[in-house]
Amino acid sequence: MTAWQNRERGPITEEKLLRAVNILADIVEQHGPAHRPLYQDVKRELEEFRRRQQESSAAAELAFATQVGRVA
Repeated sequence: MTAWQNRERGPITEEKLLRAVNILADIVEQHGPAHRPLYQDVKRELEEFRRRQQESSAAAELAFATQVGRVA
């Protein structure tokens, strides 16, 4: 537990969430459905993260296109 507490905390990234989903999927497969709610929560968080990233990218593209339209 001490090793876990000393880990560097950084921003949540898609890679970290995907790794957590894969680890939890393995745990559920090996140890049964008791861990399934946690797996499903992390999987939903990954989907939400991806949705927010897509929305953010779309908003940035729209803002850029709007700025380019004003300049031209």
